[in-house]
Amino acid sequence: MTNIRSNLWKIYAYKLLSEFWVIVPILIPYYQSNNLNKTQIFTIQAAYALSIMIMEIPSGYLADIIGRRKTLILGALFMPMGIGVYVFTNSFTSFLIAEFIIAIGNSMRSGCDSALVYDTLIQLKEESAYKKFEGKAFYYARLGTSLSSILGGLLALLSLKLPFYANMATSALMFPFALAFIEPHRKKLETAHPFRNILRISRYCFTHTKLRTFMLFMALIQSTGITGIWAYFLYYDSIGISIGYFGVIFAVFQLFSAFGSRQAHFMETKIGQKASLYLLLLIALTFILLGFFKTFFLIPMIFLSAFLLGFAFPLLLDSMNRLIESEVRATALSIANMTGSLSFMIISPIFGKLVDSNSLSDAFTIMGLFFIVCGGLIVVKIDRTLRKT
Repeated sequence: MTNIRSNLWKIYAYKLLSEFWVIVPILIPYYQSNNLNKTQIFTIQAAYALSIMIMEIPSGYLADIIGRRKTLILGALFMPMGIGVYVFTNSFTSFLIAEFIIAIGNSMRSGCDSALVYDTLIQLKEESAYKKFEGKAFYYARLGTSLSSILGGLLALLSLKLPFYANMATSALMFPFALAFIEPHRKKLETAHPFRNILRISRYCFTHTKLRTFMLFMALIQSTGITGIWAYFLYYDSIGISIGYFGVIFAVFQLFSAFGSRQAHFMETKIGQKASLYLLLLIALTFILLGFFKTFFLIPMIFLSAFLLGFAFPLLLDSMNRLIESEVRATALSIANMTGSLSFMIISPIFGKLVDSNSLSDAFTIMGLFFIVCGGLIVVKIDRTLRKT
């Protein structure tokens, strides 16, 4: 039991390093310095989402077959390779290749790390602590992103290439932690008919009413939230903020996100699950306000959306994990993440096209209205489902 418990602190370190993105605050300026337009920028991110979508279910299934530890080791190998492509190339096509390689690494991690934690807690007979643990893990990951953002902004003042070299080094540090994980005891998934098993698990996820609605809400928040993160850099530029401050602002963004995840367990306990879900609809307000006004005074609203993003994921992951059996957990969580990637793959290039053809303001307004309509319908559906049960 003592040895298996060590998985918990190791996953903190693994998640921190996997989210230690030195390159994120300067990626948009880096694209622009290589003469990419807004449509190309958001197409690259959509291509990343497509790659995640393609790899998500196979990687989750792989984790259920060969084990969580081996899959996380593979994820740790691909991430520095993808960043390395960015370092040594400078074209739209090569950036697509870089994102594809990074996507392979992230898909190996996505869902698998949560499955490792939940199965470890089951073995320790402490699964009720999952939401609290996930919130804390997300908190540490966001802290790491905050520190890396400041570092990225400072390094970019010297050279836009330096953050990529630094990120190659930090992502390589994931490998020794992945090697040190201990595989939890669990019922193994049958391997005789992999394609049939994947279809069976997918059918289960999309026909289970409660699980499906939670998956759709998470997909909406994930896709619009990530699109928003990239779009905020365009907003900062439009109101005259220097690139040197991008890292600091993104660091504060991540701190608010970290605080939201850390408070998820406490807030849901105080206000209840239903009120927590309705609270997440405030994300739309940030998009709409940014669409109507260009001012420094709306930056706190961006930080509010960061808090709500951090608050959302432990809340929704805990709700989904309670509905999923252990032997298919990684596959099912990967299907949920794939749904988010598919949504992002559609929303992101549309947002970029709206910016190029209309304006950043119109793109934000339309995304905000889309969120409030779709999110409102989903939350009402979840509310009705919870009342029935």
